[in-house]
Amino acid sequence: MRVNNVMFCLIALWGVFPFVRANTARADEEALINSRLASMFQKAKNFEEKHVTLSEDKAASVEKKIGAALLDEDRNPIFYIAYNEKKKPMGLVRFVKVKGPHGIISGGVALNMSGKVVKVDVYKHKESSKIGEEAFLSQFIGKGIDDKFKLGKDIKPVEGESEASQAVAMIPKKTLVMSYALFFKKKEKPKPVGDEDYKIEDLHALMHEMHESYILIREYFKTGENQADAVKAANQLWEYANLIADFEPPKNPNNQEEYLHLQKKTQDALLEFAESLEKDGVTEKTRKQWQQLLDVVNQAHLRFSVEEIDLDEDLKEDNGEEEK
Repeated sequence: MRVNNVMFCLIALWGVFPFVRANTARADEEALINSRLASMFQKAKNFEEKHVTLSEDKAASVEKKIGAALLDEDRNPIFYIAYNEKKKPMGLVRFVKVKGPHGIISGGVALNMSGKVVKVDVYKHKESSKIGEEAFLSQFIGKGIDDKFKLGKDIKPVEGESEASQAVAMIPKKTLVMSYALFFKKKEKPKPVGDEDYKIEDLHALMHEMHESYILIREYFKTGENQADAVKAANQLWEYANLIADFEPPKNPNNQEEYLHLQKKTQDALLEFAESLEKDGVTEKTRKQWQQLLDVVNQAHLRFSVEEIDLDEDLKEDNGEEEK
């Protein structure tokens, strides 16, 4: 009887071991994911796990845009939404697998709320170690849905590792395309001012066009990259500001003198800012000019727009208080 009791206990314990091992494995995997998420958005206070299913139509659309077949896990992706201390979303993270020349390459991508890449990591692969180094991966930062992610066009490969480099480029590209298919909305590029075939109908439409240029400048202050695009955007903002007087303000239309004064103040500030940005780039001076410009825009919106806006969050981002 004693032998049987001992055997019974051993069998019972043996049955528990798989459960313990499974729990331990899940805990280890969870700890690894949390560590990787923290490295993607170091200032994030927490992450929300979001499970999504791609419809057949969306899956086909994504495959067409990336020029490759999706893996099984891509059809039921998991995204992690990063939140700051104010419980506002900072961006999203996805851990991605792609096919490399010597097997699967595992990596991760972080996108900010403007749909731009803020970080790419490579975790596991059988390629040259150089494809996971910062010297190669840093070139993806700041890229967005309109970038090609093609060797020889906007991606410089690791020497002697062209195929593996292109495979790694698929990590942010696939993440961007899937994110836009599921979350982000792609905005049309502003048409050139003065285009005879394009006419801005009202003040709301004009503000929409100005916001496109504003986003480009804000990203430049965050990343320090694409100065020429930021300067062009500042000059375009100046052109748009010249059109403000063509429209009657939705609120306080009788205060036309103040309305025109704020318009002129915005124009002058934009012209000075564009010149400084082209000459000096990101400096304390241009940051101060940008903040003063946003103050004027905020004042104008509060006085003359039916939809009040709050630029506090953007001001903090422009001063480097949010995730870069």
